[in-house]
Amino acid sequence: MYEKIWLAGLGAYARYEKLGTEGRKLFDGLVEDGEDVRDRANDKVEDLKQKAQEKVNDTTVRLKEVLRIKEAGVEEEKDDLQELSKQIDELSKAVKALTTTQKPVVDKVAAKQTS
Repeated sequence: MYEKIWLAGLGAYARYEKLGTEGRKLFDGLVEDGEDVRDRANDKVEDLKQKAQEKVNDTTVRLKEVLRIKEAGVEEEKDDLQELSKQIDELSKAVKALTTTQKPVVDKVAAKQTS
């Protein structure tokens, strides 16, 4: 699909060169449409990132509360607490990785909207 999008862009540019003024208008319109799709995709990605971060934060707070209760009451469950803390750290790292690798997601969202 990405190759077809690339080729369509090249085809639009070829028409731009062939058609002169009309081609420029067509090409400029396509560029504007592409910018709109990109901006909508970026907005969706930002919204998804924010919702994911909020869920992680809420879950982290609840888990930390549960961990504090367990630590106060039962010493032999310390291994479970350490495992949960490790999972919280891994989840936080995964969300951070998601927020730093948004470009491929934006490309996929934009491709889906144009097909």
